[in-house]
Amino acid sequence: MSLQHTRSISESKNAEKLLVWSLLLLLVMVGISDAASLKLASCIGDHAVLQRDRIVHIWGQGQPNQEVNVQINDVKVSGKVDMEGQWDVQLKPTPAGGPFDLTVTSGNEKAVATDICFGDVWLCSGQSNMQMTLKECDDGNSVAEQAEKLTNLRLCTVAKGFNGKPQSTANVQWRRASAQAAREFSAVAYYFADRLLEDPELAKIPVGIIDSSFGGTTCEGWIPNDALAKLNKSDLRDSLFGIKPGMLYNAMISPLGNEPIKGVVWYQGESNADRPANYPLLLTTMIAEWRKQFESPDLPFIIVQLPDFAQASNGLHWEWIREAQAKAVQSTPHAALAMGIETNEGFNLHPRQKHELGRRVALLALHDVYAQQIAARGPEFKSASIEGSSIRVRFEANGKLAARISGPIRGFALAGGDGAYRFADARIDGDSVVLHCDQILAPKTVRYAWAGIPGSTLTDDSGIPAAPFRTDDFPPSDIEIQKQPATHQVTTGAYEVAVDGDGRVTTLVVHGKQFLSNAPGAAGATSIPAFLGTRALPEIFSPGPNLLSCGDDQLTLMLAFQPDHMTWRLTNRGKDPISFRIALLPQVACSNEKATGTLKLAHGNSVLRLSGIDSASRSYEGTMLQTTVKGGTSKVIEFTIGS
Repeated sequence: MSLQHTRSISESKNAEKLLVWSLLLLLVMVGISDAASLKLASCIGDHAVLQRDRIVHIWGQGQPNQEVNVQINDVKVSGKVDMEGQWDVQLKPTPAGGPFDLTVTSGNEKAVATDICFGDVWLCSGQSNMQMTLKECDDGNSVAEQAEKLTNLRLCTVAKGFNGKPQSTANVQWRRASAQAAREFSAVAYYFADRLLEDPELAKIPVGIIDSSFGGTTCEGWIPNDALAKLNKSDLRDSLFGIKPGMLYNAMISPLGNEPIKGVVWYQGESNADRPANYPLLLTTMIAEWRKQFESPDLPFIIVQLPDFAQASNGLHWEWIREAQAKAVQSTPHAALAMGIETNEGFNLHPRQKHELGRRVALLALHDVYAQQIAARGPEFKSASIEGSSIRVRFEANGKLAARISGPIRGFALAGGDGAYRFADARIDGDSVVLHCDQILAPKTVRYAWAGIPGSTLTDDSGIPAAPFRTDDFPPSDIEIQKQPATHQVTTGAYEVAVDGDGRVTTLVVHGKQFLSNAPGAAGATSIPAFLGTRALPEIFSPGPNLLSCGDDQLTLMLAFQPDHMTWRLTNRGKDPISFRIALLPQVACSNEKATGTLKLAHGNSVLRLSGIDSASRSYEGTMLQTTVKGGTSKVIEFTIGS
């Protein structure tokens, strides 16, 4: 090899090294430039609302040691970027007004947020029932069409996320109220804001609503790590999707910084309903930590007490988690409890009726936070005294006590020393209700609205239901007789079908032979596995003579009946796939017919052929048929009666 050729190779390698080092240097410079670029906090963007009449923090990132100048309207403040590249300046309390442009300059850099208003900022958080959007609720789409009339309303969404460490930034989007923005926004939060802005004193005040909610989450997911360390680890559980305690706070609350807010609306508890004893400490800890972050020891919290729901959580119905919520509120200054009962029928984990909940929350805010003299609460228990064979219960009421529907007052129960409760006759006497039960000769304690679906009727001039209460201290019981929706029956000459009030097909008889298992829960009948056991489809109606529809807010099972044929169409309007299962009796034989591509089921001489099934798994309990329906799709299961 020649010297010239060797030199050429060496020069080529040096050139490659120089190119690599140049690229690395360029990447480093780009990274430094990006890290040092001037940025506003992610929660302060176009269309944002800043809290009026409070010292407001404007913060973000910049080049270390650089001066930062902030201007909004005619107000100018300056600060300096610290060694970590963070800056924070404070604006003096500012009255309601806007819109303004917020301009930040530092060196040769500039950041601008437009259409900024000063007004009232409310944070709405919790799990799926707070997350549930307006378009998923009754009349939601028609309500959203009127959103543009609310010119002072701004809607803010914090993107769902979780993280092991507290974050300073998140994907936060502020939007003016519009039909599209409203449809995609939390229904409870929107109805709350809508009612606030109906008030003449607030109609001209800009209102910003922040939705930071995540379905299937436990309360401990929203508590900072430092506070969690002080709690008993055995009392802490993961949220759905394996999200560890503290991770939701880190990703969805921490990035909001210490920006002042007017108050918090909290709608959560479903995922903690099976452990009510732990909930008061969890909730009060969360409230204290959020108040610390937002630098407001008296920050108002309005807690939505869970509404009617028939299904139990690990054997415990929702009266026990309601009591836990009430205990937390009673021990926390500047906290209020919004009644959830009597807003829906109680057969859907995610009820579509959210308007009344939002209204009740708004009434509490108007009364407690804005100091308006309005009726914001229903009757509240004051005391109970024994009068012979009766008990007199006194209430704090707005005006006269009354029944919310015609007929006697319902929802009260009495017990003697043995703790065995019986429903009582109730008579209104001024600010009291006098209770008597012929079977309880020496009553000791009383309960009111103490059930998953209470069926209680006491109210006052406010129209808001009386709050549930009890005067005993008995431990929680997992025994409760709970009403259910009506069963629907279909009978032809060849087969018989029964659908229960949860939309589960519990009977499929072909020529006198039952095919479905009657095992409890997901081991029997038809089922859809869900976070709290099995998913109910309680919205049941008949859209035609031979049709039966079972559904909830995102899923519909449409059953179409013919003399010797059935079609079950599953329509999944949600984003996530669902698994639909059919549990068969052990006596039912199952085989594939390759020629027709169908599944043959036989119970004695009765034969049924199916198409649309993905898999069949056999166990000693019987065969489980399963089909998966992806989000945004439909799937059809065809049933043909044989012989």
